[in-house]
Amino acid sequence: MRNILKAATVALALALASPAAAQYTFAQPGQPPPQPIEVYRHVLRANVGVGFYNSGWYNCYYGYYYGTCTSGSYASFVPFLVGAQLDFNLGGASSISPGFTANIGSVSYSYYDALSVYRSGSRETTIWEPTLDYVAKFGPPTQDTVGRFRVGGAMYFGPDGGFGGAFRIGGGVSFLNSNRLGIGLDIMLEGGSYEGYWIGGLQLVASPEFHF
Repeated sequence: MRNILKAATVALALALASPAAAQYTFAQPGQPPPQPIEVYRHVLRANVGVGFYNSGWYNCYYGYYYGTCTSGSYASFVPFLVGAQLDFNLGGASSISPGFTANIGSVSYSYYDALSVYRSGSRETTIWEPTLDYVAKFGPPTQDTVGRFRVGGAMYFGPDGGFGGAFRIGGGVSFLNSNRLGIGLDIMLEGGSYEGYWIGGLQLVASPEFHF
């Protein structure tokens, strides 16, 4: 009986020690012990890229005896994008990502006036875009290349009190993800409205990343 108790005690001690021992890797004789791997779970990125937006609508004019709507009115916006985002890890693969982007460029527009005369022009403008996304990452934080899926919303604030909002969905990839510094590439689709008119767009972004 005493031998059985001793054997049980040794087995229990080994079972308790095995999880702790699994955290370490023993080096070969004469080699320095391996350094622990530092894991980065949060990402701060500076975004630089280009956007492609367009919008179409009807212009309607009403007189005393009649009303008419002319089609073919159109606007396009190809802005330079600059901004920042913070992917704050919530645990596992999930992160919440607030961000802010300045869309700087020229809006080109064309329309028909009340006399059906075709008119066109352009205007320099900046659209300020705060965003909030949910991010799901594919791969462990120790992996060098990690993909991600992003879905969320955006608000648009422009000149003369203009405002709107949009739904966002897209994806991207981080390179050198296991290092302190890396780089990311993202593509985002946006769809919503601005000043009551439908607007849709595409964003292509490259991002230096700081992992912490």
